[in-house]
Amino acid sequence: MKKWPRITVIATTLILLGVATSQVLQASNPTITSENKLVAVPYEKNVSNVMVGENGEVLLVDSITDEEYSEMMSILYPNGIVDAQGQDIPGINDFDESRAKFVAEHMKAYSLVGEERSEVTLTPFKISITDESNGEYKSLFYRASVGKDNFVFPSEWGNQSFGFISISEKNIYLAYTDMGIWRIDPENMTAKKLSSDSYSGKSLAEISLGIAKPHSDWYLTWIDSVNISPDGKYVVYRTNRDSIELNETSVWGIDLNTGEEQQLIDPSLNNDIVGFITDSNVVVGALSDTRIIDVNNKTAIAVDVPNLPNLRISSVKDGKIVISSYDNGSSNSTAFISSVDASTGRISEISRVSGYLDGEPRFSPSGSKIAIGYGNDPMVGIDDVMIVDLSTNSQKLLSNSSQSARAVNGNIIRFQWVNDDEVLVNARYGSDSTSFMVKSQGE
Repeated sequence: MKKWPRITVIATTLILLGVATSQVLQASNPTITSENKLVAVPYEKNVSNVMVGENGEVLLVDSITDEEYSEMMSILYPNGIVDAQGQDIPGINDFDESRAKFVAEHMKAYSLVGEERSEVTLTPFKISITDESNGEYKSLFYRASVGKDNFVFPSEWGNQSFGFISISEKNIYLAYTDMGIWRIDPENMTAKKLSSDSYSGKSLAEISLGIAKPHSDWYLTWIDSVNISPDGKYVVYRTNRDSIELNETSVWGIDLNTGEEQQLIDPSLNNDIVGFITDSNVVVGALSDTRIIDVNNKTAIAVDVPNLPNLRISSVKDGKIVISSYDNGSSNSTAFISSVDASTGRISEISRVSGYLDGEPRFSPSGSKIAIGYGNDPMVGIDDVMIVDLSTNSQKLLSNSSQSARAVNGNIIRFQWVNDDEVLVNARYGSDSTSFMVKSQGE
């Protein structure tokens, strides 16, 4: 993930949707509304990530930018990374110290109370993780404390060499690689490995060797596509360590209360993990054979997805699913937002959005709203945000509802919700980027 600047959007009455029936998704695209005006307030500095703590404290993280990362690499490798023969060129003598110093000087975090931001002291610490390429190594993290809440995140968040996911509201922070999952304790600044190092009595190395014999072009994926349940009780991931056929994977889960690790789904071709649609139900398979898996009893319910061209499940949350589709040769797509009956798999359309859309719609924390990167012209790209309110059946373009429309013009890179009424959006203007707090007039 890269660090991008943002726009924070506070909208008390956002948006629209048409109630439709089901399955065949017959609802028409609703009319965009814009009666509520928003006021854009620029930040002095950029912000790249947002976290909300167990006690409601909000932390904004300003990680190093792509430009700063390039600058750091030129300092660490003044003679380049590889020579003319393709051989690695070593970095400077005090490589680790210089890297940590650069990141510490450029990475900042701020507490957010209303519109007021205050810089927070970052405490560095290291945890040991292991991956296939590097073996065991120490990775630098930071802890930031705001009120009673402690937050942790990678020192180069967005450019780190491992996966990092969290539910900061539940105080759950995970680092993961292709060889394991570690839970980080923000209080003690330590990490504990959650995943097992063996399967069916064999180690990772033994299984990898066994797979390579019949399938020379097959590689072992021990851990992939890690997700946390919304209630913070379960972690799921994908693996092929128990597969027999090429390209098949299974889905496994770890109970965070007991530490029990078990297979949830047998190996299959389409076991991509989309995400949790409820606390105990995870959606697996992003195509026509999409299923809802109960992590408690391992039952599988087929989702009754419609017959659409180039169908893909792009997001799920709180009993809702977003199905994306586009016609062959078209740059535009349609996002169908629907509710799903987890016991039957039947779907009922709520609304749809058509245009040049971002591929990752984002639900608000409660699932009552959704934000979709939006554009009218593929040559321009994503330059706006469509916010859909699933409770009022309305939708609204950010630029249409803002009093400062120029503030939100530019390429929208990424967005994330602070809460149900605030969205942090990344925008770029050519080589420049900026951050805005956009809020309802009178708030």
